[in-house]
Amino acid sequence: MRLVIVILVSVFITNAIEASAKKGPTLTNYGPIMPVKDMDEPLPENFKYRAVFDVVSTASEVDSHSRRLESVARFINMHTDRGVDIKDIDIAVVIHGKAAKDILTDEAYATKFQTNNPNKEMIESLAKVGVKFYICGQTSDFRKYSRKDILPEVSIALSAMTQLVVYQSKGYALLP
Repeated sequence: MRLVIVILVSVFITNAIEASAKKGPTLTNYGPIMPVKDMDEPLPENFKYRAVFDVVSTASEVDSHSRRLESVARFINMHTDRGVDIKDIDIAVVIHGKAAKDILTDEAYATKFQTNNPNKEMIESLAKVGVKFYICGQTSDFRKYSRKDILPEVSIALSAMTQLVVYQSKGYALLP
């Protein structure tokens, strides 16, 4: 009984937070943001936001989109909502482990999970604003995903570790 109450309270709080969130100006279908009214720390001027997201987790439900990928959209929306030019946001997303399913084509996803990939449109939208996607080649080979199984917006890298090192050595902040 206690577990049911905890779950219901968690769902209520999550829904209340999401209800007060607003759509972002850049990716209107993804990455809702909270309007922060009383910021103490101003955003830096003339700053280039360079981040590499390390994505290894995924939604537990096969018909739900990845909250971690949605965080990429939220990052973009938070900053463009505050006046940061999209040209000053440079993001790479490195996907590996269980999250590899999130970058499959609808056909490959449906073969495994009997539904279309719920992340496909979000990845396409993010790629249109310049987000670069990489799948760990070690993961894709281990899971037997061929190039034809992977969305065209996603590049195959030697490994997630390699891409993370490369981007960090170029000055990108790691967002694990």
